[in-house]
Amino acid sequence: MWHIIPRLGRHSAAGPSIKALILTQTHRYLFRRSMSSQAYSSIPPDAWDSHMHVTDPLNFPVSKDATYKPHQATLSSALANARQLNVPNLVFVQPSTYGTDNACLLQALKTVGLSHGRGVVVIDPEEIGFEILDKWHTLGVRGVRLNLKSVNKTLPREELARVLRAYAGVVRPMKTWALQLYVDLAIMDDIEPLLPELGIKVVFDHYGHPLSLTPPLSEIPGWSALLRMMQSQLVYVKISAPYRLSKDPEYKDIEVMSKELFQVREGRGVVFASDWPHTRFEGVDIRPFVKNCLEWCGSDEKLRNNLFRDNARELWDIS
Repeated sequence: MWHIIPRLGRHSAAGPSIKALILTQTHRYLFRRSMSSQAYSSIPPDAWDSHMHVTDPLNFPVSKDATYKPHQATLSSALANARQLNVPNLVFVQPSTYGTDNACLLQALKTVGLSHGRGVVVIDPEEIGFEILDKWHTLGVRGVRLNLKSVNKTLPREELARVLRAYAGVVRPMKTWALQLYVDLAIMDDIEPLLPELGIKVVFDHYGHPLSLTPPLSEIPGWSALLRMMQSQLVYVKISAPYRLSKDPEYKDIEVMSKELFQVREGRGVVFASDWPHTRFEGVDIRPFVKNCLEWCGSDEKLRNNLFRDNARELWDIS
Protein backbone atom coordinates (compact mmCIF):
# COMPACT_ATOMS: atom_id res chain seq x y z
CA MET A 1 0.00 0.00 0.00
CA TRP A 2 1.26 3.42 -0.93
CA HIS A 3 1.21 6.24 1.62
CA ILE A 4 1.12 9.76 0.26
CA ILE A 5 3.41 12.06 2.25
CA PRO A 6 2.68 15.78 1.88
CA ARG A 7 5.52 17.85 0.51
CA LEU A 8 6.96 20.36 2.93
CA GLY A 9 5.92 23.91 2.29
CA ARG A 10 2.59 22.98 0.65
CA HIS A 11 -0.91 23.12 2.04
CA SER A 12 -3.55 20.54 1.42
CA ALA A 13 -7.25 20.44 1.91
CA ALA A 14 -6.63 18.53 5.12
CA GLY A 15 -4.92 21.50 6.73
CA PRO A 16 -1.51 23.15 7.13
CA SER A 17 1.66 21.48 5.98
CA ILE A 18 4.02 19.53 8.21
CA LYS A 19 6.53 22.37 7.93
CA ALA A 20 3.92 24.87 9.08
CA LEU A 21 3.00 22.68 12.04
CA ILE A 22 6.66 22.29 13.02
CA LEU A 23 7.22 26.03 12.82
CA THR A 24 4.09 26.71 14.88
CA GLN A 25 5.18 24.29 17.61
CA THR A 26 8.69 25.74 17.56
CA HIS A 27 7.37 29.28 17.95
CA ARG A 28 5.17 28.18 20.83
CA TYR A 29 8.12 26.50 22.55
CA LEU A 30 10.36 29.54 22.11
CA PHE A 31 7.58 31.80 23.38
CA ARG A 32 7.08 29.67 26.48
CA ARG A 33 10.83 29.56 27.10
CA SER A 34 11.05 33.32 26.67
CA MET A 35 8.18 33.88 29.09
CA SER A 36 9.79 31.48 31.57
CA SER A 37 13.10 33.32 31.34
CA GLN A 38 11.37 36.66 31.83
CA ALA A 39 9.49 35.33 34.86
CA TYR A 40 12.58 34.04 36.64
CA SER A 41 14.59 37.13 35.76
CA SER A 42 12.35 39.09 38.16
CA ILE A 43 13.51 36.97 41.10
CA PRO A 44 15.90 39.23 43.03
CA PRO A 45 19.59 38.35 42.92
CA ASP A 46 20.96 36.20 45.75
CA ALA A 47 17.50 34.80 46.50
CA TRP A 48 17.00 32.16 49.21
CA ASP A 49 14.99 28.95 49.23
CA SER A 50 13.98 28.73 52.89
CA HIS A 51 12.87 25.10 52.93
CA MET A 52 14.26 22.14 51.02
CA HIS A 53 15.66 18.73 51.86
CA VAL A 54 18.44 16.37 50.88
CA THR A 55 17.77 12.67 51.32
CA ASP A 56 20.34 10.03 50.48
CA PRO A 57 19.14 6.67 51.83
CA LEU A 58 21.97 4.85 50.07
CA ASN A 59 24.67 6.62 52.09
CA PHE A 60 22.65 7.90 55.05
CA PRO A 61 20.16 5.25 56.24
CA VAL A 62 16.79 6.57 57.39
CA SER A 63 15.50 6.20 60.92
CA LYS A 64 13.91 2.89 61.91
CA ASP A 65 10.90 4.96 63.01
CA ALA A 66 10.47 6.65 59.62
CA THR A 67 6.84 6.71 58.48
CA TYR A 68 7.88 6.50 54.82
CA LYS A 69 11.00 5.78 52.75
CA PRO A 70 12.24 8.86 50.90
CA HIS A 71 13.50 8.86 47.35
CA GLN A 72 17.10 9.59 46.56
CA ALA A 73 17.44 13.39 46.47
CA THR A 74 21.11 14.25 46.56
CA LEU A 75 22.87 17.57 46.90
CA SER A 76 23.86 17.61 43.24
CA SER A 77 20.20 17.32 42.25
CA ALA A 78 19.26 20.01 44.77
CA LEU A 79 21.82 22.39 43.30
CA ALA A 80 20.54 21.68 39.79
CA ASN A 81 17.03 22.55 40.94
CA ALA A 82 18.31 25.75 42.54
CA ARG A 83 19.95 26.80 39.29
CA GLN A 84 16.76 26.08 37.37
CA LEU A 85 14.71 28.26 39.76
CA ASN A 86 17.36 30.99 39.86
CA VAL A 87 17.44 30.69 43.67
CA PRO A 88 21.10 30.02 44.50
CA ASN A 89 20.97 29.94 48.30
CA LEU A 90 19.49 27.03 50.24
CA VAL A 91 18.14 26.34 53.72
CA PHE A 92 18.48 22.61 54.37
CA VAL A 93 15.68 21.35 56.61
CA GLN A 94 15.92 18.03 58.41
CA PRO A 95 13.15 15.70 57.17
CA SER A 96 11.26 13.48 59.59
CA THR A 97 12.73 10.32 58.02
CA TYR A 98 16.15 10.96 59.58
CA GLY A 99 14.91 11.64 63.09
CA THR A 100 17.62 13.36 65.14
CA ASP A 101 20.45 12.05 62.94
CA ASN A 102 21.40 15.22 61.07
CA ALA A 103 24.45 13.76 59.31
CA CYS A 104 23.08 14.01 55.77
CA LEU A 105 22.03 17.63 56.27
CA LEU A 106 25.32 18.63 57.89
CA GLN A 107 27.32 17.05 55.08
CA ALA A 108 25.36 19.05 52.51
CA LEU A 109 25.80 22.21 54.55
CA LYS A 110 29.56 21.69 54.77
CA THR A 111 29.74 21.30 51.00
CA VAL A 112 27.67 24.37 50.18
CA GLY A 113 29.28 26.58 52.81
CA LEU A 114 28.11 29.54 54.86
CA SER A 115 27.86 31.90 51.91
CA HIS A 116 25.11 29.86 50.24
CA GLY A 117 23.63 27.63 52.92
CA ARG A 118 21.84 27.46 56.26
CA GLY A 119 20.46 24.48 58.15
CA VAL A 120 17.55 23.58 60.41
CA VAL A 121 18.18 20.48 62.51
CA VAL A 122 16.04 18.12 64.58
CA ILE A 123 17.10 17.49 68.19
CA ASP A 124 15.99 16.04 71.48
CA PRO A 125 15.93 19.18 73.66
CA GLU A 126 16.44 17.08 76.79
CA GLU A 127 19.69 15.53 75.54
CA ILE A 128 21.43 17.98 73.20
CA GLY A 129 24.60 19.64 74.45
CA PHE A 130 25.45 23.26 73.75
CA GLU A 131 28.95 22.36 72.55
CA ILE A 132 27.28 20.46 69.69
CA LEU A 133 25.03 23.41 68.93
CA ASP A 134 28.03 25.74 68.81
CA LYS A 135 29.79 23.41 66.39
CA TRP A 136 26.70 23.27 64.19
CA HIS A 137 26.40 27.05 64.34
CA THR A 138 29.82 27.44 62.72
CA LEU A 139 28.59 25.25 59.86
CA GLY A 140 25.52 27.41 59.28
CA VAL A 141 22.79 25.83 61.37
CA ARG A 142 20.34 28.52 62.44
CA GLY A 143 17.26 26.66 63.56
CA VAL A 144 15.65 23.69 65.24
CA ARG A 145 12.57 21.96 63.83
CA LEU A 146 9.64 20.52 65.74
CA ASN A 147 7.67 18.40 63.29
CA LEU A 148 4.37 17.04 64.56
CA LYS A 149 2.58 17.03 61.22
CA SER A 150 4.68 14.50 59.29
CA VAL A 151 4.42 11.94 62.07
CA ASN A 152 0.69 12.57 62.64
CA LYS A 153 1.26 13.54 66.26
CA THR A 154 -0.98 15.75 68.36
CA LEU A 155 -0.23 17.07 71.82
CA PRO A 156 -2.63 18.21 74.53
CA ARG A 157 -2.39 21.92 75.26
CA GLU A 158 -0.38 21.48 78.46
CA GLU A 159 2.05 19.05 76.82
CA LEU A 160 2.46 21.34 73.81
CA ALA A 161 3.34 24.22 76.14
CA ARG A 162 5.91 22.08 77.95
CA VAL A 163 7.53 20.93 74.71
CA LEU A 164 7.70 24.46 73.24
CA ARG A 165 9.29 25.77 76.43
CA ALA A 166 11.89 22.99 76.27
CA TYR A 167 12.77 23.82 72.67
CA ALA A 168 12.88 27.53 73.40
CA GLY A 169 15.29 26.81 76.25
CA VAL A 170 17.68 25.32 73.71
CA VAL A 171 17.18 27.90 70.97
CA ARG A 172 17.25 31.06 73.10
CA PRO A 173 20.94 30.89 74.15
CA MET A 174 21.90 30.54 70.48
CA LYS A 175 20.71 34.16 70.01
CA THR A 176 20.12 34.13 66.24
CA TRP A 177 18.45 30.74 65.89
CA ALA A 178 14.77 30.09 65.14
CA LEU A 179 12.25 27.46 66.16
CA GLN A 180 10.61 26.00 63.06
CA LEU A 181 7.18 24.44 63.57
CA TYR A 182 5.37 22.04 61.27
CA VAL A 183 1.99 21.71 62.95
CA ASP A 184 -1.69 22.01 62.11
CA LEU A 185 -2.97 25.55 61.79
CA ALA A 186 -5.76 24.64 64.19
CA ILE A 187 -3.39 24.70 67.19
CA MET A 188 -2.25 28.28 66.59
CA ASP A 189 -4.67 29.43 69.28
CA ASP A 190 -2.72 27.27 71.75
CA ILE A 191 0.65 28.58 70.58
CA GLU A 192 -0.26 32.28 70.52
CA PRO A 193 -0.38 32.83 74.33
CA LEU A 194 3.08 31.27 74.67
CA LEU A 195 4.77 33.48 72.10
CA PRO A 196 5.87 36.33 74.44
CA GLU A 197 7.23 33.81 76.92
CA LEU A 198 9.25 31.93 74.30
CA GLY A 199 11.07 35.09 73.23
CA ILE A 200 12.61 33.56 70.10
CA LYS A 201 12.13 33.66 66.35
CA VAL A 202 9.41 31.25 65.23
CA VAL A 203 8.76 30.20 61.64
CA PHE A 204 5.77 28.13 60.52
CA ASP A 205 6.05 25.65 57.66
CA HIS A 206 3.76 25.63 54.63
CA TYR A 207 1.32 28.47 55.34
CA GLY A 208 0.88 27.13 58.88
CA HIS A 209 -0.76 24.08 57.27
CA PRO A 210 -4.52 24.72 57.39
CA LEU A 211 -6.65 21.59 57.35
CA SER A 212 -9.19 23.31 55.09
CA LEU A 213 -9.09 26.17 52.60
CA THR A 214 -12.83 26.75 52.58
CA PRO A 215 -13.42 30.53 52.56
CA PRO A 216 -13.63 32.87 54.29
CA LEU A 217 -10.14 32.61 55.73
CA SER A 218 -11.22 34.21 58.99
CA GLU A 219 -13.32 31.12 59.73
CA ILE A 220 -10.48 28.64 59.23
CA PRO A 221 -9.39 27.45 62.70
CA GLY A 222 -6.12 29.08 63.69
CA TRP A 223 -5.88 31.54 60.79
CA SER A 224 -6.70 34.66 62.80
CA ALA A 225 -4.27 33.60 65.54
CA LEU A 226 -1.54 33.15 62.93
CA LEU A 227 -2.12 36.65 61.55
CA ARG A 228 -2.00 38.10 65.07
CA MET A 229 1.27 36.30 65.84
CA MET A 230 2.76 37.59 62.60
CA GLN A 231 2.44 41.12 63.91
CA SER A 232 5.52 40.27 65.96
CA GLN A 233 8.84 40.79 64.19
CA LEU A 234 9.88 37.39 65.51
CA VAL A 235 7.28 35.40 63.55
CA TYR A 236 7.54 34.21 59.94
CA VAL A 237 5.49 31.98 57.63
CA LYS A 238 6.81 29.97 54.72
CA ILE A 239 5.11 30.48 51.36
CA SER A 240 5.60 26.90 50.30
CA ALA A 241 4.18 23.47 49.41
CA PRO A 242 0.82 24.55 47.94
CA TYR A 243 0.23 21.03 46.63
CA ARG A 244 0.02 19.78 50.23
CA LEU A 245 -2.93 22.10 50.85
CA SER A 246 -4.83 22.73 47.63
CA LYS A 247 -6.46 20.65 44.91
CA ASP A 248 -6.84 23.65 42.62
CA PRO A 249 -4.27 23.39 39.80
CA GLU A 250 -4.27 27.17 39.47
CA TYR A 251 -3.90 27.70 43.23
CA LYS A 252 -6.60 30.36 43.40
CA ASP A 253 -7.23 29.49 47.06
CA ILE A 254 -3.51 29.67 47.78
CA GLU A 255 -3.39 33.07 46.09
CA VAL A 256 -5.96 34.44 48.55
CA MET A 257 -3.96 33.13 51.50
CA SER A 258 -0.67 34.43 50.13
CA LYS A 259 -1.93 37.94 49.50
CA GLU A 260 -3.40 38.17 52.99
CA LEU A 261 -0.09 37.09 54.49
CA PHE A 262 1.76 39.58 52.26
CA GLN A 263 -0.21 42.40 53.86
CA VAL A 264 0.95 41.62 57.39
CA ARG A 265 3.88 43.74 58.56
CA GLU A 266 4.21 45.17 55.05
CA GLY A 267 5.40 41.83 53.75
CA ARG A 268 8.18 41.34 56.29
CA GLY A 269 6.84 38.09 57.73
CA VAL A 270 6.96 35.77 54.70
CA VAL A 271 9.72 33.70 53.10
CA PHE A 272 9.64 31.74 49.86
CA ALA A 273 10.45 28.02 49.88
CA SER A 274 10.40 25.34 47.19
CA ASP A 275 9.93 22.32 49.51
CA TRP A 276 12.15 20.35 47.10
CA PRO A 277 12.16 17.36 46.52
CA HIS A 278 8.45 17.48 47.46
CA THR A 279 8.52 14.36 49.63
CA ARG A 280 5.48 12.14 49.14
CA PHE A 281 4.60 14.41 46.19
CA GLU A 282 7.61 13.52 44.04
CA GLY A 283 7.29 14.63 40.46
CA VAL A 284 5.63 17.95 41.26
CA ASP A 285 6.76 20.80 39.01
CA ILE A 286 7.20 23.75 41.37
CA ARG A 287 8.00 26.25 38.62
CA PRO A 288 4.37 27.35 38.06
CA PHE A 289 4.10 28.13 41.78
CA VAL A 290 7.27 30.22 41.66
CA LYS A 291 5.77 32.21 38.79
CA ASN A 292 2.55 32.55 40.76
CA CYS A 293 4.45 34.01 43.69
CA LEU A 294 6.06 36.57 41.42
CA GLU A 295 2.72 37.46 39.86
CA TRP A 296 1.04 37.79 43.26
CA CYS A 297 3.67 40.36 44.21
CA GLY A 298 2.55 42.43 41.23
CA SER A 299 4.72 45.46 40.55
CA ASP A 300 5.80 45.67 44.21
CA GLU A 301 9.55 45.20 43.93
CA LYS A 302 10.04 45.60 47.68
CA LEU A 303 7.63 42.75 48.34
CA ARG A 304 9.45 40.51 45.86
CA ASN A 305 12.75 41.31 47.52
CA ASN A 306 11.28 40.60 50.95
CA LEU A 307 9.70 37.32 49.92
CA PHE A 308 12.65 35.86 48.04
CA ARG A 309 15.64 37.38 49.82
CA ASP A 310 15.54 40.07 52.49
CA ASN A 311 13.26 38.34 55.00
CA ALA A 312 15.30 35.15 54.72
CA ARG A 313 18.43 37.11 55.54
CA GLU A 314 16.88 38.32 58.77
CA LEU A 315 15.32 34.99 59.68
CA TRP A 316 18.42 32.89 59.01
CA ASP A 317 21.05 35.34 60.31
CA ILE A 318 22.68 36.15 57.00
CA SER A 319 24.95 39.17 56.93
